[in-house]
Amino acid sequence: MAKIDAKTGFFKQTSPAGRASKADQITETVRGIRADEAKARTEKTERLRALRLEKEAAEAAAKEAAPEKPKRKSAAKKDEAEA
Repeated sequence: MAKIDAKTGFFKQTSPAGRASKADQITETVRGIRADEAKARTEKTERLRALRLEKEAAEAAAKEAAPEKPKRKSAAKKDEAEA
């Protein structure tokens, strides 16, 4: 809110430095928030990547350990083999 100068009866002039400092404070706050969000996003990405790699390794190990099933012959090949 603007203040009135008691001597002149007009509004007091505020210095541009006062306005700039408020803008600078807001800018610093916003940059801090964005930096925190970027850090959280990076940490989440690293955590999910590690879990995905762990899961892929477990699936590969399970696939290697599982015995391979014999392939079934199709009906057409089966009929040709009998004839």
